[in-house]
Amino acid sequence: MSDRRHAVFRTIADCPTESWSSPTRGAVTWSELIGGDTTPTHDITAGVAEIPVGSVSPPRGHHHDAAELYFIIGGQGEVVVDGHPTAVAVGSAVWIPADVEHFARNTGAEPLRLLYVFGRDKFSDVHYTFPGEAD
Repeated sequence: MSDRRHAVFRTIADCPTESWSSPTRGAVTWSELIGGDTTPTHDITAGVAEIPVGSVSPPRGHHHDAAELYFIIGGQGEVVVDGHPTAVAVGSAVWIPADVEHFARNTGAEPLRLLYVFGRDKFSDVHYTFPGEAD
């Protein structure tokens, strides 16, 4: 566990990029800024995700066992929660309860970028389920 008296500083340039691209998951890349898998931190996992222009939305979203916060930092799009789309743009915040199906889609002319936050020590502590995929 990290010492609570020491801050951790990172930039996107410090972070490797991961991605999903499939018919059931859609297309998204992300970089984990803070999380116990990559930094000596605890209690919070946060990063930046990007959904490219023109990417195809998945037929269904995903859900996980942790609540999640999105804060839109670039572009415009929709966040679909339990099948209901809501328009989002720079400055929009969305809190998504645990175990609620959701996804974000880009509806604009530039990448949709969002800060994501989980109240978990590590990204690997968040257990994802994709209902559109076979078990």
